[in-house]
Amino acid sequence: MATTGTCMGSIIPPLVLLMTVFSAAPRVSGEPPSVVPSACKAATAAGGGTFTEDFCLSALDGKSAGAADYADMALVAVDLATANATATEAKIDALLGSSSGSGAASSEGLRSCRALYGAVVRQYQPECRAAVAGGRYGDAEACLGRTAQAAAACERWFVQRKVASPVAPEDDALAKLADLAIALASVA
Repeated sequence: MATTGTCMGSIIPPLVLLMTVFSAAPRVSGEPPSVVPSACKAATAAGGGTFTEDFCLSALDGKSAGAADYADMALVAVDLATANATATEAKIDALLGSSSGSGAASSEGLRSCRALYGAVVRQYQPECRAAVAGGRYGDAEACLGRTAQAAAACERWFVQRKVASPVAPEDDALAKLADLAIALASVA
């Protein structure tokens, strides 16, 4: 019994030291620290002013673990655009299904946007992802351009009728994410 206590006493200080070292060590993310910033710098330069470097950093930060290069980052941006479009489509459905009486013009605009987002979610984005994953960046650019245009068309419907868009932030984010994916694919 006495030897067990002595043995435990000699193990505890090194164990505490080891735990202290591991808890004091900086967290290591899934990507080298330079991948996201350098990708965003290159993409912003290639993006022609369609998004900012800060937008890129905030979009990719923490979501690109395992991305080894710009092509991987482009896939992450495509997936983020798909997630945005899917969530926006659900929001539009909820707005159309609510009885808040948002007005006939707003409902008509939401139905128009619903059709556009349906095409983005079920047709464009799967094609875009396949093109980026296959290294067909010209096809990806054309496809992602259609995604960005769909978001712009949704917003344009409301602007032309001088009606407030209930999905303006989502339209803006989708267009920027699509443009980000285009820019990342162009520098891949």
